[in-house]
Amino acid sequence: MRATIDYIKRKFDEYNEMCFDGKLKPLPIKLSNAKSFLGAVCFRREKNANGTWHYYGFVFKISTVMDLPEEEVEDTILHEMIHYYIMSNQMQDTAPHGKLFIAKMKEINVKFNRKLSVSHRSTKEQLDSDLRRRQHLICVSRLKNGRRAITIATKTRLFDLWDTLPRIPNMAEWRWVVSTDPFFNRFPRATKPIIYYVPSEELEEHLKDALPLVRDGNTIRVKR
Repeated sequence: MRATIDYIKRKFDEYNEMCFDGKLKPLPIKLSNAKSFLGAVCFRREKNANGTWHYYGFVFKISTVMDLPEEEVEDTILHEMIHYYIMSNQMQDTAPHGKLFIAKMKEINVKFNRKLSVSHRSTKEQLDSDLRRRQHLICVSRLKNGRRAITIATKTRLFDLWDTLPRIPNMAEWRWVVSTDPFFNRFPRATKPIIYYVPSEELEEHLKDALPLVRDGNTIRVKR
């Protein structure tokens, strides 16, 4: 399922009463197209005179990019509510998922038979559910050991990566293409020379409609 604003508000109210004694104040809720997170509590902060942080300006965000089982959507909402609980009460944790977070997460898991975790690992089916058509600028490479890899560049670092990726140790071959295949949505957009291994047969299947890119001075364009 993909959450709606109404669904998130309803679950927020339900879990607020059940897990937080109804003490969490309502906050703005927004849907996101981000693929880098399932949920997030955005906030502002300023340093107190004693060196601790004062948190304010909270916004609750849930990504709707992937089609998830309802239980995982619920767990995502609860996960972010723990962050909100800690920061809105001006509690100072040892890390983003520090001692306070872990303690509250374990309490909820035991008391309410949940399966909250610090991080989420998406299944292949969930990754495949992101069907957005987006432009991907891809360096397709082959290492000296024969393994195939890709790097998807951010537009702002395309020229830098064009120059630096060939210098990766054991790089044997490389070429640049542009593709809108949703398969590539699952990979992060790189700002540094980093590669992600993809099985050769799977990679070629998703490069069928890719167009080659060439560099002409300060211009990178589709090869004619």
